[in-house]
This record gives sequence, C-alpha cells and structure tokens, in this order.
Amino acid sequence: MKKLIDFFKRHNFLRNLLYISIASFLLIVGVLWWLNIYTHHGESEIVPNIKNLKMESAVKLLENKGLNYEVVDSVYQKGSPPGNVVEQDPQPGSFVKRDRKIYIVINARSVQMLPLPSASDISLRQSKSILEGSGFKVAEIEYKPSAYKDLVLSVQYKGREVVAGDRIPAESALVLWVGSGSLEEIEEESDTLSSEDIIGESSLEEEIVF
Repeated sequence: MKKLIDFFKRHNFLRNLLYISIASFLLIVGVLWWLNIYTHHGESEIVPNIKNLKMESAVKLLENKGLNYEVVDSVYQKGSPPGNVVEQDPQPGSFVKRDRKIYIVINARSVQMLPLPSASDISLRQSKSILEGSGFKVAEIEYKPSAYKDLVLSVQYKGREVVAGDRIPAESALVLWVGSGSLEEIEEESDTLSSEDIIGESSLEEEIVF
C-alpha cells in the first residue's frame, strides 16, 4: 500500500486523474440519489408528452400522473386530426408538483375563419407577403390592363372580390388581379367603342335624311 501511495506521489498526473475520477463518481451518485428522491417522494412528477394525442388519451395520461389540465385555445393545424393536442405547457420532461395544471391547445374541429388583411393597392410582393403571413395562399396571379405594373388591383376568392375585413377560411387559395403596366388593351377597347359610336351616328343620320 505504501508503495502505491509513493507511486502516486511521484506521478502528479496520475494522482490528479484519480482525484477527478473519484469526484466524478461521487457527483454522479449524488445526482442520481437526488433525482430519485425528487421524483419519487410524492410531490413531483415528470410532465408526459401528450402532443398529437387524442384529447381523451391525453386526459387519461395526465390523470394517471396526478396532474390537472385546462384547454386554453384551439387552432386549425392542417394535417392534424381534429381534437388532437397540438401544444402543451409546461413542455414534456419538465418537473412539476402533483396537481399542477397543464395548459393545452387543441386542433380545431372546423377550419378557422380569418379576417382578410388589407392587400390591394400595394405592390405584388407586399401583398403576397401580407397574405401568406396571415395564413392564406396566393394560388394564381392574373394580369389586368393597368398603367401601374405589379400593383394589386383586387383580391379574388372563389370568383368574387374580397376586401379587408372579410372572414374566409384559413389557408384559402386566393387569386390576385395585378396591373400589367400596359394600357394597350384599354386603348383597343376604347377605339372599338369609338368606332361603334361613329357607325351608330352615321346610321342615325342616314335614317333622318331618308
């Protein structure tokens, strides 16, 4: 034993390594002992993961853990079954006291209706950014005769114009009428109307003469 002690005294690196190993071992044992007491003395529980579970299953799991719950909101999340849990607070794995209330957000059973933001009389880029940021989709862009290129003239939903404040389903596919930056079509229409007016006036004069 004395030889072993003398050996470690002569080799500082090995001695320090031994001290570190002993300290690490004691630290791990202490942490495990503390966790065992903290989680099993009847006052604390680990929050289970209830995301993507049906509400009935989530409630049963929470009750088995001695935890309460409260539904604080419902949102429409595409791809998630209606009534499923989409968010929870505290997060899974958190340590909480028994009887702690877990706050739950569930997926709405019907599509959420959202107010349309102001998205016309602005540039195409701005309009798309606002609409997509508000939960809608720009499915198509139709260019219309206008002197103002890329100016959004109108927002269309299912063949009708919608304006700011109208409530439509979330993620609705919208069509934007956008200025083409050309008045040629308007001028052609104007010329056509003028020709028809001239022909009409000539016919009227002929009838009066006869």
